[in-house]
Amino acid sequence: MAGGFTLIEMVVVISIILILGAMLLPVLEKATKKAEAISCLSNIRNIGIAAIMYADDYDGHYPPAVVDIPNSTYANCWDILLLPYLRSQEIFTCPTDEVPTPGPTWTYSLPHSYGINLDVAMVGGYAGASLRSADVPRPARTILLFGLEQEHSYGWRYSSGNMSQYVTARHNQGTNLLFCAANAKWMPPELTVSSPNLWEP
Repeated sequence: MAGGFTLIEMVVVISIILILGAMLLPVLEKATKKAEAISCLSNIRNIGIAAIMYADDYDGHYPPAVVDIPNSTYANCWDILLLPYLRSQEIFTCPTDEVPTPGPTWTYSLPHSYGINLDVAMVGGYAGASLRSADVPRPARTILLFGLEQEHSYGWRYSSGNMSQYVTARHNQGTNLLFCAANAKWMPPELTVSSPNLWEP
């Protein structure tokens, strides 16, 4: 008589598989989210290296938020300024940002998931006006880039308020930050304004 599974044995095996699947799914989901956060942190670190290279080429100035184009109503956004220093446009997008958007319609810009600190990159609200590295006394504790929440934007200034509208918390209630010294770390947005305020140069 040929051996085979009985109906009860098949039900037991299927039940065990379903239970194991239910136990493993949260673990896999958590691992996936952690990998996405690490990939995002790697992206922002690479952008930071590009920003330092840009500063080396422009008398120590950090990349401006926008730069007016002569004889044009358009401006180049900070991501366009840094693109020549990077090998891929995808670096400007976070894996968890399902619909990254470029900057405002009056800019040449790429879809991006990151915004620039306007207190560093748009001094006085003027296009093309960015601080020099020598002007930032605490570069390792002054934010340059952050995870951007607002669509069709390029940055944010702390004094403008509405942090939750602009600074995303897409990675476990926190955001990946790049500092002016090109160091990067994850941090809950609300902790960036404790003493010292990391947004202020």
